[in-house]
Amino acid sequence: MSDWGTAPIGFGPLGSGAEDRQEQIELVGPHLRVSGCISLLRFTRLSDLINHSRGFVKLRDAGLLRRNGDPTGLVVPELMVNQDEITFIGQKVGDVNPAETALPGGMDRPLMERTPRELVIFTPGHTLTGTIYLFAETDVAAFVDSPDPRFVPMINATARSLADRRVISHFGLILVNRTQMTAASLLEMAGVAVESGVAVE
Repeated sequence: MSDWGTAPIGFGPLGSGAEDRQEQIELVGPHLRVSGCISLLRFTRLSDLINHSRGFVKLRDAGLLRRNGDPTGLVVPELMVNQDEITFIGQKVGDVNPAETALPGGMDRPLMERTPRELVIFTPGHTLTGTIYLFAETDVAAFVDSPDPRFVPMINATARSLADRRVISHFGLILVNRTQMTAASLLEMAGVAVESGVAVE
């Protein structure tokens, strides 16, 4: 498969001449938080693009953000970000493509039924909570042991900074990098926790 991060504009893994459709995203990692636009090429969903691509993620009009999501004022026309350094890719509620929150299908096992489950995922820098669609036979142990897809879609997600628990960000969709997961649990098994913080929209 071609390296889409360094491919020329209009080139996609499914062929050339792709429509240049843009979506606004945030990339959040242990040492970086940045917002910008990404081209979907011929893919319908951001999650399909990311999970069927290799190499660096290319952002256009990329703006460096502070840890709480506030802009720093630094904007570059193009930024290449290493996938290995991305904890999650986020979209605000108003930016999410309706295809992402429709009945799950995607390109991996599209005909098998999935069930919405509420999960909490811990990464080196965040606690992530939200809804993930799992296959009916999948328990949390099987979920964390599976290598695919590399970036797991979570909808209606909340990200809490472990460095400062007062900093809370809300997203309509996040794609969680499996390689950044340190722990995970079903929320119905985790009990109820009440936290206060500064919500970052």
